[in-house]
Amino acid sequence: MPARPPPSSRSGAGRSGGGSGADSRPARSRARPSNEASSADEDFAAPPGGEESDDGAGNPELYGDAEPPRSRTDETRVGSIPESREEDAPRRRDEEEDNSESTRAGPPVQMLVLAGPDRGRKKRFQGVRMVVGRGKDCDFLLDDQSVSRRHLELVYGQSGVVMRDLGSISGTQVNDQRVDECVLKHGDEISIGKTRLRFVDEAEQIKELRAQAEAREEEEKREREESSKERQEARKNAGAARGSDVDPSDPRLNEATNANYRIPEELKARNDAGPTPVRGKGAIAIPRPRPPARGGGASGGMDSKVKLLVGVGGGVVVLLMLFLLLSPSAPPPPPPVDPNVERTRLLMQKARESVRADDYANAVRLVEEAEKLIPGVDEEGLGRAARKELEVTESFQAVRAMMDSQQFDEARAKLKATPQGTAKTDDTRRKLEAELEERETVFRVQQVEAALAARDPEQVRPLLDRLPSLNRPAFEQKLADLEAELAKEATDDARRDRAARERAALNAKEQRKLFIEEAFIDVERRFNGGDYKRAVLECDRVVEKYKADKDVRDRARSLQKLIPQFQVVLDDAQRKMQANALESAAKPLRRATELYRQIGFRGSLGNTLDEQLATSALAAAQGQLKKGDLAGAALNFREALRLNPSEGRARDGLDALQKKVEELYMQAYVIKDRDPQMAAEKFKVVIETASEGSDVKRKAEMYLGELQP
Repeated sequence: MPARPPPSSRSGAGRSGGGSGADSRPARSRARPSNEASSADEDFAAPPGGEESDDGAGNPELYGDAEPPRSRTDETRVGSIPESREEDAPRRRDEEEDNSESTRAGPPVQMLVLAGPDRGRKKRFQGVRMVVGRGKDCDFLLDDQSVSRRHLELVYGQSGVVMRDLGSISGTQVNDQRVDECVLKHGDEISIGKTRLRFVDEAEQIKELRAQAEAREEEEKREREESSKERQEARKNAGAARGSDVDPSDPRLNEATNANYRIPEELKARNDAGPTPVRGKGAIAIPRPRPPARGGGASGGMDSKVKLLVGVGGGVVVLLMLFLLLSPSAPPPPPPVDPNVERTRLLMQKARESVRADDYANAVRLVEEAEKLIPGVDEEGLGRAARKELEVTESFQAVRAMMDSQQFDEARAKLKATPQGTAKTDDTRRKLEAELEERETVFRVQQVEAALAARDPEQVRPLLDRLPSLNRPAFEQKLADLEAELAKEATDDARRDRAARERAALNAKEQRKLFIEEAFIDVERRFNGGDYKRAVLECDRVVEKYKADKDVRDRARSLQKLIPQFQVVLDDAQRKMQANALESAAKPLRRATELYRQIGFRGSLGNTLDEQLATSALAAAQGQLKKGDLAGAALNFREALRLNPSEGRARDGLDALQKKVEELYMQAYVIKDRDPQMAAEKFKVVIETASEGSDVKRKAEMYLGELQP
């Protein structure tokens, strides 16, 4: 656990107010979101993102400074305080050990209860081992009654924290999977009974929170850079919208600058009056004649010298005017150049360059601008050709978009409807057609492979029809293999279902048998004790108890008939056995054994009957052998040997009987031609008496078949 920092480190006191470091980041990167604060009582309040979370100072719960949780309605919950009991002592000790202010030793891991009766509690490791359960000796005591007394243990080692189930009844699940032992990782959830725990590694949690804070800072930085780039791009686009040859930063476009340069009023008045008339090179401006002075008496008083000077001056003027009129005039100045013509020439030149660069959209735009300046300037039809090529290229782009969206039929129709263009676009058309076929084939093959992977033959068949003939045979073979495999799986599933139903029926039959045996357990006890009358009376009680069960009623009625018959036959057999009349006792003993098996009870009486029947059958077989009744002797010898395999006299009797059978076969063989009927009778006795698989029996069957086809 990290050392608790001083209060100033958590409140932000003593930090510099400069724009660098952690304080320069946005406030929301240091503030904790409201949804994290609201869930502080459900999770154990990891440190919030930001610089403060590096040492865990941002987590008040980590140092015990958190306020008590409040309800969703912001009202403090007040509960009754139960009286102190001795049973609550481990709980109080548990809570004291979880106090963050107390000094503790152990790894920085803890368990947090997410759900169950103990929801909200947490327990830190106090050592290298923690036992969880509802027993008083557990390190982490829970109130969940569905948890075992010692349910599981957590052991801290070099490889981490190992969880072991201590043989609990309900078991332990880690991340919803039943496990007996595993190594826990940070964030694993453990389910025991109705309780769900979370394993928390404080070091890993701090690393996660630090990584989240760094990710948020990187995201904010990237957003700021993108916003700056968008603003620069917007300024560039605004300048381009005013004209490709106009710089938006030109100071001449600044109205504030132009306001400082006003045209003088005198120059403006002179421009409004019009230009001064000029006749030619070296012309002299003739002043306008002044109006005569008022009170014209002075002209009459002019002397002769003055008149002479005036006349000479007038002559000079006349000579100058004649000279100017007779001298050759200079050529007039050329007319001013029209700026639209130069602009149009530049636009058409750029349009030709755009066509050579395959930028037909720009070429069309430039030609349209030139036509607006001087209509009819596009005499060579550059704009019309550029529009046609633009239509073709846009159609090709639409075809590629359709191929990207896997609309191959629409792309083929669009390509077919595209008009013919230049040799260059025709070459592009051929490449598009080849690419379209290739991409459609790849798409169809992927569809078939996906359908085969999904094991859906009904989906594969229509897809095969759309494949090229070159790719079809391989997938047809795969389809056949899939159908054969599905048929085999269906057969196996049917066999497994049938076997499952048979097992279920057998289990149900066994369960039913056990139920009926349990219903007649009192009857069986009376029967094995030899109290047959009380056993019959107990059957009436069973019927009364299980009135609605038909099988129980039928079984009770059957026992009420079989038990008295068994008692009569058994008494007769016992009297004959006591009188040492073993041969005559064989028949009633055999009947008693048969009735006992029909009754179906288990006990020592059955073994006693088998022993007595084996003894009486052996005696009867020996008597029948002496009398020559080979078939009856063989039947009794085999029955005695079946009931008592260790009976040597029965085995010796069978050996002696086999010799007599061979003698009887020889007699029948000798007379088979002379007396076929008598031979057939002897052969039948041999077949009934001889052991299975013997040569004597096989030969007797062969000769009997010849005598009686």
